[in-house]
Amino acid sequence: MKLFGWGGSPRDRFARQVLRTVQASGLVASARYDEADFSIEFQLIGESNRGRIYLENTFRETEQASIQERSMRIRRLVDTVLGSTGLQPWVPARGKLRPVLRAATFGLGIANGSVGYLSRPALPFLVEAVVVDEPTSMAYVNQRQLAEWGVTADEVFATARANLAAQVPRADEPPATGPAMLRFVETGDAYVTSMLLVDGFLAGLAPRVGGRPVAFVPDRDTLIVVGEHPGLLATVYGMVEEQYRQAPRSVSPVGYTVDDRGAVVPYTAPAGTELDRVVHRAEVLLAATEYAAQKTALDADHERQGIDDVFVGSLLVAERPDSSTVSITVWAGDGDVLLPQADVVAFPPADLDGSPPLTVPFDVVAREASLVPEPDYNPPRYRVTRWPDETVMARLVAHAVEI
Repeated sequence: MKLFGWGGSPRDRFARQVLRTVQASGLVASARYDEADFSIEFQLIGESNRGRIYLENTFRETEQASIQERSMRIRRLVDTVLGSTGLQPWVPARGKLRPVLRAATFGLGIANGSVGYLSRPALPFLVEAVVVDEPTSMAYVNQRQLAEWGVTADEVFATARANLAAQVPRADEPPATGPAMLRFVETGDAYVTSMLLVDGFLAGLAPRVGGRPVAFVPDRDTLIVVGEHPGLLATVYGMVEEQYRQAPRSVSPVGYTVDDRGAVVPYTAPAGTELDRVVHRAEVLLAATEYAAQKTALDADHERQGIDDVFVGSLLVAERPDSSTVSITVWAGDGDVLLPQADVVAFPPADLDGSPPLTVPFDVVAREASLVPEPDYNPPRYRVTRWPDETVMARLVAHAVEI
């Protein structure tokens, strides 16, 4: 049990506020702060099982919020968890299911790295989760609910998407005469960012935006769709990056479009163009953000478990003289290291004489050093335990690039 007074760290003060809110709900027989998991453990009146409210995500999202906003978010969190502790049967719950887009690291750093949310990869660095939508709250579906309901994950995902598809508004506006912009803002039950998960939704917006649609979801409450036009897109990417950086509940600065089959995919621009550099900058920003959050969670988890012989590598970001952006990870000697996937891998000189490191494209390193992703890491990590041998290094030198 964690005992704490009126002082303490920001995390402790936040936990204390949540604990008071839980205790004041009138629904719990007991509640306590678990510092190790950064959670509030509680037992509802008349129930034998205990539940938990995990605090990491809401704490991070409200660090810069006003006192009023933080209090409102805490109340919403407590109401959502306490209200969803009693599991609904499948029949009344299935009509309330909705899919949601979240960053890949959503949920990391709590409950020793996993809270059992039902999720699956959706796009690079993004996952699809499912919530039970209530009039004033929503609760994430977890593995326990699947077992109670006796249904498969595929059925839950399909049901959630079908429910959302049924509420997609029909467009009755005339076609645009040139590249245009649409902005959808969350109203509380529209799930606008999740619309990208509905088959045919984004492709169907082409007439309204005057061309191939490109969509952005900088935060959970905003969906922007524009027609493909280099000048317009460059401006929108800059605007979206700023919104993504400032959002307490950010999702992605990357643009998304549709392929020839209508499937949603990351947008790509012609290689070597200015727009290509802008597009790649957004991809690097998303990767760097997600890998940094993953590293923080993994380092904390290793510390809790007493693991001190595994190093979690960082994804570094550099800007070239031509203003293009490149992501770098460092393979520095022997040792157990979890490398992120980057544009290039840097190999420091063995004698550390001040000469620049050898830099090699990541796909070349993965091929020549036989790197494979470690299981259960999203974003992906690659384990290396020793310096490449002379034969491999010779091949890497042959493929070195300047950055």
